[in-house]
Amino acid sequence: MKRLMVVMALALTACATEEGSGGGATLTIENDSSYTLISIQLSPTTSVTWGPDLLGSQVLEPGDSLELSSIDCDVYDIRVVDDTDAECILDSVDLCLDDSVWTIDDAELALCAF
Repeated sequence: MKRLMVVMALALTACATEEGSGGGATLTIENDSSYTLISIQLSPTTSVTWGPDLLGSQVLEPGDSLELSSIDCDVYDIRVVDDTDAECILDSVDLCLDDSVWTIDDAELALCAF
């Protein structure tokens, strides 16, 4: 649970530092952790289902990054799953931003009860 809160705080910080006009944004997710991420999904907070896996058939290995483009301005829940199928859910993340970077590292992940 602590891991979730720190990851959420990190995501909110990344999003809060970049305000956009909303037409579409680019978010780069950098995996600076020692965990392999196997799934990242977004869902508008008004939806009851998760969107498609943004990684597709790929994984986000430590040291890798993923660039997401044309993100519609909205408030999303974000689901991140590692290679042990442990998940963190980030609630109500405002993705109304212009080009921004979200870095996930062990310091943040070590605090979450994956």
